Amino acid sequence: MVLLSKKEKITGEFYDPIMIRFDKRSNVRWILSHILAHKGLIFSFIGLSIVALAMNTINPIIAGEIFNVIEVKDWTRVKFLAFILLALTIVSGILRFIAGLIIEIASQRLERDIRDEYYASMLSKSMTFHDEVKAGDVMARATFDTRMVNFLINPCISLLSQAVIGILMAIAGMFYITPYWHGIPLLLLIPIVIAPPIFFLAKKYFKSVGPISMEIQQSYSDLSAYLQEKLLGITVVKAFARENYERSIFKEKNDILSDQIITRGQLRAKYYPALIVGISVGLALIYGVFLTQIGIFDLGRVYSYVRLVANLFFPVWTFSWALVLTQMGLAGAKRIVAILTKDTIISKPKKPIVLKALKGEIEFRDVSFSYDGKIKVIENVSFKVSPGQRVAIVGPAGSGKTTLMKLLTRLYDVDSGQILIDGVDIRNLDFETLRKNIGMIEQDIILFSGTVKQNIAYGQPNAKNEEIIRAAKMAQAHEFISQFDKGYNTIVGERGMTLSGGQKQRIAIARMLLIDPKILIFDDATSSVDSHTEDQIQRAINRVLKNRTSFVITHRLSTIRHSDLIIVMKKGRIVAKGTHEELLKTSIDYWRVFARYSDIREKFVQPTMVAREE
Repeated sequence: MVLLSKKEKITGEFYDPIMIRFDKRSNVRWILSHILAHKGLIFSFIGLSIVALAMNTINPIIAGEIFNVIEVKDWTRVKFLAFILLALTIVSGILRFIAGLIIEIASQRLERDIRDEYYASMLSKSMTFHDEVKAGDVMARATFDTRMVNFLINPCISLLSQAVIGILMAIAGMFYITPYWHGIPLLLLIPIVIAPPIFFLAKKYFKSVGPISMEIQQSYSDLSAYLQEKLLGITVVKAFARENYERSIFKEKNDILSDQIITRGQLRAKYYPALIVGISVGLALIYGVFLTQIGIFDLGRVYSYVRLVANLFFPVWTFSWALVLTQMGLAGAKRIVAILTKDTIISKPKKPIVLKALKGEIEFRDVSFSYDGKIKVIENVSFKVSPGQRVAIVGPAGSGKTTLMKLLTRLYDVDSGQILIDGVDIRNLDFETLRKNIGMIEQDIILFSGTVKQNIAYGQPNAKNEEIIRAAKMAQAHEFISQFDKGYNTIVGERGMTLSGGQKQRIAIARMLLIDPKILIFDDATSSVDSHTEDQIQRAINRVLKNRTSFVITHRLSTIRHSDLIIVMKKGRIVAKGTHEELLKTSIDYWRVFARYSDIREKFVQPTMVAREE
């Protein structure tokens, strides 16, 4: 875990100043740096609390004095003291209200900063990171753990500070009214006696509740991740009638979480300082009466003393709850910091190169890549594409076609070799230069829960309506969008679930066309549309492919046969490359892709090729 100074460079794919604002060398330092960011509010709260609690401490002393004045029937002084008592109570209440408002503002601003920092960190992480973590776990840290850190400020710091200040003020009040015997403050004997067992129990409780707090938050994350995964795959659950099985698994995980929370409650029940304080109040009353009987004390001071001892009750009682919140907050901070400090893998260039205009020349030089560092999914791949060429990539499932294109967009970094655009290694290119000049349509289309217009304009938020409509027309999407009741203002729902597969793909194509990229990638982009719509989309795409370098991953002959270069992949390697006619004559792997077309079999299959393969 490393603290990044403002002079250091952020190496992730995305940068925001909030990512280096806080100290991440440990969870405690991180929390303190967040708290100190709002130190004005925190110190204001503490100052107001000190004044309010000081008034609360003066109240029992004044009330005791009233008892003594009543005995001598000095009613004028009684009225004066009663007025002072009332005034102190009102002012103390107002100060408590203001202090509570201030600490709430501080805690909410702290939680806001944590969420901002966390989301900025998520945006900076590489795809390798997002492949490794569970979305539900990430969400739990962003919600539940962040809330626990919030509770560490309010009510935890609020309770702890008021408890400490309240105890100190009560002791100060006792010093003010105590009689002395050979220099010994007699009224402090009982607090001195009860303090050691209370602090011993508190220390033991604090240590015991820490591990179970971490377990609770991990179980919550596991439950959240499991729930999200199953809800996203609910159609599979229902298709295989696995509701009872999934219900039992969820119940098992939920029971584990419930048992852990109960265990924490049992630990808290064993911490019983309130009983000790309650006993001490009774002892204080007996002790005060005894001092009165021997002539050291008067009735008013007995009342004040018992009230001051009772004032210790609430701070000590809240102390146990504050300890739970402290451990939950520390556990939450530890889990958040673990994510914030996790390596991003993809590093930002030290001196990024910004290209204002790309030509579109692409070269792979002996590129190899593995997801886990062991099994290579791309091995020794080399080829060169001239600006404006159309390249088709074919091969069996799992041959590395999609991975190859993800390396081009630098969603992952190569293990060895180089990928160059216009002669520049993409690892030296500015991320914005690279990704805003590459438009990619994947098999799994992702749309966000917003309007059709917002989804199309996602990469170009300032686009005019005319530009959005033009892109939709080019993607053959305008016709069906216009049929919606609200047209381009129609809400598509989460992940575009209200749209058909073909509709989602055409909106995604419109989204890509709107940013007008120099390099286009279509990963089976027309797989969910019928032949008629595919032909319409292809005609539209053919117009925008002019003067652009493009890659098409597909097995549709109509899409491949007119490509300038066809690359055939198998087990992560390039086994052949050339034009459609050349490969049908020379590559059995390519021929097998189209073996179902009878005209191709009759025209191109040669016995020598089959014999050679056998």
